[in-house]
Amino acid sequence: MRVSLRSQYSSFLYNLENTQSRLMELNTQASSQKRINQPSDDAIGAARILNYRSSLSAITQYQANIDTASGWLGLADESMTQISTILSKLKALAEQGSTGTMTAPDRQAIAHEARQLFSQLVNLANTTYEGSSIFAGHKFDANAYAEALMVYDQDGNALGTATGSSTRSIMVQFLGDQGATAAVGGQDIDYRYSKDGGATWTTQTLGSVGPFALDLGGVSVALQEGYEVALSPASNTKISSGSWLTIAPTAMYMGDHESQSAVTYQGGNPVVTAVPVGGFSRSVEVQVVGGSIGGNIAYQYRLAGSSVWAPPTPVEVNTGVEEGRLETPYGAVRLAGPPGQDVTGLVLTVHADLTGVIQLGASINAVGKGVFPGDVMVRIDSAATIGSGTAISYSYSTDRGLSWSAGHSAENAGLGEALLLVPGGRLVLTERDGNGLLAENAQFVIHPQTARHNLEISAGQYVQINNIGSEIFGGYYENGAEPVFADSDVARNIFVSVGKLVAALENNDQQGCAAGLENLKVSQEYFSTQLASVGARENRLDVAGAVLAGLKLNQEERMSAIEDVDLASLLTDLSNQQLAYQTVLKSSSMIMRMSLVDYL
Repeated sequence: MRVSLRSQYSSFLYNLENTQSRLMELNTQASSQKRINQPSDDAIGAARILNYRSSLSAITQYQANIDTASGWLGLADESMTQISTILSKLKALAEQGSTGTMTAPDRQAIAHEARQLFSQLVNLANTTYEGSSIFAGHKFDANAYAEALMVYDQDGNALGTATGSSTRSIMVQFLGDQGATAAVGGQDIDYRYSKDGGATWTTQTLGSVGPFALDLGGVSVALQEGYEVALSPASNTKISSGSWLTIAPTAMYMGDHESQSAVTYQGGNPVVTAVPVGGFSRSVEVQVVGGSIGGNIAYQYRLAGSSVWAPPTPVEVNTGVEEGRLETPYGAVRLAGPPGQDVTGLVLTVHADLTGVIQLGASINAVGKGVFPGDVMVRIDSAATIGSGTAISYSYSTDRGLSWSAGHSAENAGLGEALLLVPGGRLVLTERDGNGLLAENAQFVIHPQTARHNLEISAGQYVQINNIGSEIFGGYYENGAEPVFADSDVARNIFVSVGKLVAALENNDQQGCAAGLENLKVSQEYFSTQLASVGARENRLDVAGAVLAGLKLNQEERMSAIEDVDLASLLTDLSNQQLAYQTVLKSSSMIMRMSLVDYL
């Protein structure tokens, strides 16, 4: 059959373009050394490669998290190891101070070294990693601790903190006839203080009209009205009888901690918010007798379950412009709301054993269960009773009330509780003292514990990278009303134990030094468990890092088997394709030069 010239041209043109395209493809593969450079090269293979790349990207992020965590925990380990060494030195100093052959100048010399070691402890507790405080919980941008002064009585019971500064411990003795007592606010009380271990004394008088504060020459100690002291004569120079106070160095914990307490509104206006300040060791009820936000507020308080309010007459406090602070011996409650908002009749309970839920305008029990990304507000949309069988209508907000997700309902069968599903978990509502009434517009705030900062080091596996200083070193909370640990565990409180040792040395108190030695033994033993916890987390990082390294190598090998080219085979194909391309070009040029003259 006759092949037309046009057909020949088309055939040669097709061969030329196809050969050229294949040659360009091979050149691209040779340049990238990848078999698949775009999805069209191999759709199935490209999809598998995308999956591997996604997996490798996650592994890379996990490895970055591990590197970050290693930096935090490694520095924490190093700092805590130094602290352990300091505690050993302090134990040795306490042992020396408890020896009966030591004189007052000897103990004073030891006290100087103990104060220096105390300052080193505070500095190490304020260690930062890349500008972030590693022992302050989630409050990364500030120091975990600030040096302060604590106050305790002759029995070692903590009375809070003092204001001001002093380079020496201070002893305070209340003066009067041996065996006599006096109540603060009931009469004038003479007292004396010494800043040099009892060598010299300064006498002052605490008046019967408030404010009730001891003036200690640059240091002030506030006392509660009604606080009873035992008097003793000036001839009594030993802390053996009467009431004595000691002002010693300590550290105030400025970070956040796990003892965020739940505040329950049993009455009052739900537009007012309340937040506990400090760590409450006891549950406390607070009743507002009268007043408003921004003005004077009269209130009284009592331990939960007690029938006696203290003080007997309400205390008035100027709350400032938009908030008020209601102080109790166990902590404080900060009120906030619109200026002028009447808070008369407000009754709230600070639950020391309940964490995470702040109740607004309700008198039932509430607990948040789950892992919440942040504060979740819940609002009751219509009145209901727990256990009545009627569904509970509610809304929730995850942006502090700026917007609400409405139209939700919870089953309310006769089980004495209701489960309200919210992002991150659920709000569990139960009756209190037989009362299960939910008022319309009652609000709850689920406040997750945020002191711990966790990083994901593998799929679903997290490790805590920061440390909560109050759990490791102790100290005092912000309000200064209570030590971090209860009195029975105060020996675990490093800053309290060391502060008392410094005071005992400076005040030539042999028995105090002996007690300090025993406290430090407990402190160091407890501290060792905290150090071991950091070491355990570091070990987890090492294991996770090794697993990720192996997983990454495996994923890369699998992806390489699909994506990468066989270089030897590629070079052979490329050489053959170049030869074919040149052949096509030569043949095409010969065909293109043909004319009718070639057939004559």
